[in-house]
Amino acid sequence: MIKKVLFAILLLAAISIIATNFIAKENESTQSKVESNQSATTGLTPGAEAPDFTLTDQNGETVHLSDYRGKKVILNFWATWCPPCRAEMPHMQQFHENNPDGDVEILAVNLTSQDKGDEAIRSFIDEFGLTFQIPMDESGEVAQAYQVRTVPTTYILNTKGEIAQKIVGPMDEQIMIEQTENLD
Repeated sequence: MIKKVLFAILLLAAISIIATNFIAKENESTQSKVESNQSATTGLTPGAEAPDFTLTDQNGETVHLSDYRGKKVILNFWATWCPPCRAEMPHMQQFHENNPDGDVEILAVNLTSQDKGDEAIRSFIDEFGLTFQIPMDESGEVAQAYQVRTVPTTYILNTKGEIAQKIVGPMDEQIMIEQTENLD
């Protein structure tokens, strides 16, 4: 009799384990479908929604890319050790100063995880008198998400947060004007 009770308990335990695993796999499958549907429009190709991120800027303020919906965005990736970045920064500052309407925002993401440290970054910002927001990518996750292999790399985003253009290499003020003036 005891053997039959033990067998029944073991059988119920096995059924319970199998049912729990089956339900967990179904939930994972459903969740994956939801995530893939949400990310279907997110990507790095023209027309895709730019991947959102949250970083802290040079002033300690939190920056969410999605907070800039409704504005055109020049999303630039740079580092202090990059000579083309040094050449580009005065043009970006000039563009920023000549855009008093504020319909185009510059987010110049510093590749902090690959840079020479906080003092070098602060010195660079001061040297060029940069007044636009500079989010700090301390972990390198945002650069990885945007597949930044060369700096400077810039994504031009429309007011919907969609990628309009990717530019590898430095830009001058005229290129920034041309890339942003006809965007929605």
